[in-house]
Amino acid sequence: MTPQNNRSAPQSERGSVTAEFALVIPGVVIVLLLVVSLAMQGAARIALEDGARAAARELARGEPAAVAEKVARDTAGDEVTVSVTSVGTYTHVVLTQPVRVLGMIELNSEQEAEAYARTEHLTDLGGVP
Repeated sequence: MTPQNNRSAPQSERGSVTAEFALVIPGVVIVLLLVVSLAMQGAARIALEDGARAAARELARGEPAAVAEKVARDTAGDEVTVSVTSVGTYTHVVLTQPVRVLGMIELNSEQEAEAYARTEHLTDLGGVP
C-alpha cells in the first residue's frame, strides 16, 4: 500500500482562508456597529417619549414648567430641549434631541417627541376638586 496525501488544497492556496477572513471581518464589524447604533436610537426614542409624557403629566397636575423641564431631563437625558406651550385647557410638551451614531457622531438630524395633557385648574374651583 502506498501512503495517501491528506492535503486537500494545493500548496499555492495555503492561507487563502485567512486572507478571505481578513477581507470580510471589517464589513461584519461595520454591520454589527450599525445594528448596535440602531438599537441605541430606539432606546433613545423610547426615553424621549417617556420624558415628554412625564413632563406633560407634571404640568397637568399643576406643577410649574421648571419642574416639568427637570422631570423631562431626568427621564430623557440632559441634551434634551424642552418646549412647553398652552393650547386652551391643554398643555403641549415637545422634546427634541440630536441624533447620534453610537453615541459619538452627531448627525444633522433630530428626534422629536410630543405629548398633550389636559391641565387641571383647581384654583378656578376654589381649590376644591
